[in-house]
Amino acid sequence: MHPHKCAYCGHTDRPVLKNLWMIPVTLLVWLVPVAFLSHGYWPFFLLPAIAITIWSLIAVKRECARCGRRLL
Repeated sequence: MHPHKCAYCGHTDRPVLKNLWMIPVTLLVWLVPVAFLSHGYWPFFLLPAIAITIWSLIAVKRECARCGRRLL
């Protein structure tokens, strides 16, 4: 079986990544806790940064280039 084969339409080209803009946003959000840690303070924004990271991991998804359905 082809690693990129769509289960719905059988398309075998590379999938399209959706919501890819969240990766740079997540990296920018992590700059705040890192800045606090570099100055010796407890990173108050650590929990929101973790939550946004989990959200971005869930939101960035692979979709079929032909039919647009999410690949499993």
